[in-house]
Amino acid sequence: MPVSAKGSRRERELIEFLVNRGYICHRVAGSGKGEDAVCDLVAVKGGKIEFIECKSRKKVYYTRDNKEQLEGLISISKKAGAVPMLAVKLNYKDWVFFNLNQGIPNKVS
Repeated sequence: MPVSAKGSRRERELIEFLVNRGYICHRVAGSGKGEDAVCDLVAVKGGKIEFIECKSRKKVYYTRDNKEQLEGLISISKKAGAVPMLAVKLNYKDWVFFNLNQGIPNKVS
């Protein structure tokens, strides 16, 4: 399966997860393609806006490969008054969420 197909599937899976927890959620068209895409998902609940970047890996996710992207997400989120979030799904594990205002994790395993 192409990486983009897996990523899209995981994004739709995360939307369903969040909607089932009371969020209004929208997938950003063209995310991952160019400089205009801020994040993968925008989620809103209780007046709180979250810009969410989704990552899916087999065993371990190292943020060093996407550090510049995540730093950009933090910067744009501040300008928009949104919370920058990282959602990571490792195979056979639950989603793990990180509020990037509290720092970028080194790795997720």
